[in-house]
Amino acid sequence: MKLFVKLMLAILFIGLLLPFTLLKDENGKTMLNFSDLKLPGFSMPEFSMPELPDLGSSMTSAKQADDLQGKDVFYKWYDADGNVQFTTEQPPAGIEFSVKGFDPNTNVIQAVKVEAKTSGQDEQGDETAPKSKAAKSSDIENPYSREKIEKLFEDAEGLEKLLNERMQKQNSAIQ
Repeated sequence: MKLFVKLMLAILFIGLLLPFTLLKDENGKTMLNFSDLKLPGFSMPEFSMPELPDLGSSMTSAKQADDLQGKDVFYKWYDADGNVQFTTEQPPAGIEFSVKGFDPNTNVIQAVKVEAKTSGQDEQGDETAPKSKAAKSSDIENPYSREKIEKLFEDAEGLEKLLNERMQKQNSAIQ
């Protein structure tokens, strides 16, 4: 099969070179020249960039003010030494700056829900004593406790051992 593929590639290569080398027209010139080969002409469509608001000026636009409504506004500008400065107040007049608004109510990471254990509940959730006070922060179980992490590692090692045993059985069955 490999010999057949190599033979076909050699025939294809020779077939592609024939019009450039051996095959001649009635005038005795080769049928094709490498100078005859040209890529088709193409050009990029013309487009214009949309108008962007000038962020270096004071915020006079009502649209800009609406965009930053309810967000924490930060100004980025460069001081006389070329250092980047981030402030919550507008820089002095005559300095170019950019404005960025951040929504403080946006979570980047999903919170982990942990139910608080009250002193009046046992493991099944049955109340054995009346609730006398709200759960303290020390009563809340940490989902990332040392014991749970150690259990996770033990489970992973057990799974690895099981997979290795299966691989050995498969290898012995193959041989």
